[in-house]
Amino acid sequence: MPRGRLFGEFVLVVLGVLVALMFDSWMEQRSDDNLRQEYLGRLADDLESDRQNYRNRIAFYSDVRAFALQTLSAFRSEAPVDQEDLLAAYYASEVFTLTPASNTYEDLQNTGNIRLLRDIELRLALSSYHEKTAREGTNLDKDYRKIVRGIIPWEIQKAIRKNCPTLDASGEIPTGFPPCKLPQLDTDNVNAIFNTIRAYPNIFEILTYRVSDVDTGIYLLGAQKGFVDAILDQLDYEQ
Repeated sequence: MPRGRLFGEFVLVVLGVLVALMFDSWMEQRSDDNLRQEYLGRLADDLESDRQNYRNRIAFYSDVRAFALQTLSAFRSEAPVDQEDLLAAYYASEVFTLTPASNTYEDLQNTGNIRLLRDIELRLALSSYHEKTAREGTNLDKDYRKIVRGIIPWEIQKAIRKNCPTLDASGEIPTGFPPCKLPQLDTDNVNAIFNTIRAYPNIFEILTYRVSDVDTGIYLLGAQKGFVDAILDQLDYEQ
């Protein structure tokens, strides 16, 4: 076979291989781009969910703080109290835990697909956010909660939760603190229970610390929400 023909066939084979490699590379890049867009969408959904959760908890704990301040005021006074005061003392002990949505970020980490996020600053921001939320959370002091819920009879606590729920059935969406009436409680019982709480050793100082702790928690939740806002802005740029 003439050398020219052999060379031509060789060139065709090489070109065929190069074209095949380029096509495979193009297909892989296209697949990565589609996967990247899917991950970006999932991250945005997770962070939007977190942002709403922070808003909900800031509103929730702002109400808890108000109830705690109302209870401190009632502790200072020796005047008789009513159901509203007893409910305030109970509501001041409420907690609303937060578990940030981390499934998408963990999937990116575990599969190595974090490489698909081209912006290094975005990767660092996501890493910092998830490490910070895992480390901090909203770990409020439980001393006041233990005291109040150890004094208020179980039947009354159950009636409060049944008649005056503060969260929906999922336990994730706050319904607020609506006005609540407990027909089974008369004024004498209300005052007896409240006075037992008021007479607990150092209860004023314990509740004062609770107010301070809740206030700090609200600040931290606001800071985390601000962090989420910034990451969502970066995601918009990445897309």
